[in-house]
Order: sequence, then structure tokens, then C-alpha cells
Amino acid sequence: MLPAVTKSLLEKVIVEVQKEENMTKVKGHIVNPLLQYCYSRLYPYFLIITIVFMLTFILALLIFIILLRQMLFDRNNLLRKIEMLLSQLKQ
Repeated sequence: MLPAVTKSLLEKVIVEVQKEENMTKVKGHIVNPLLQYCYSRLYPYFLIITIVFMLTFILALLIFIILLRQMLFDRNNLLRKIEMLLSQLKQ
């Protein structure tokens, strides 16, 4: 008896909710405020995550540039040392 009543009631609720007029009321009074509330509560975290990601990217880029400059500097020093050794060997 109770399952039949529950099933019947649930079907009637589903039919009523699927009507366009009721759907707009649900969207306007329940869904949209809920989404706006969630967005307003989560926005600071999205902002922090974005800032941390950008800082991490900039830091990685700076480390890459420093390593690249160091490699070029070491290569130039190595070339100078080789030239000095060659000139000493010629003498």
C-alpha cells in the first residue's frame, strides 16, 4: 500500500516539475540562487589557485632562463680555456 502511494506521488511530482511554468520557477528560485551562492563562496579559491599557478609558471620560466644563461656562460668559459691551452701548446 505505502509503496504504491509513494510511487504515485512521485510520478505526480515529476509530471508537475516537468511543466515549463514550474521549471522556470525552480530555476529562478532554487537553481540560480544556489549557483550564485556556490560561485561567490568558491571564487576566492579559484582566484588563489590561478595566482599560484601563474607564479609557479613564472618561477619555472625564470629557473629555465637562469639555467640557460649558466650553460651558455660555462660553454664560453670552456671555449676560452681550450683556446688558452691550444695557444700554450703552440708555443
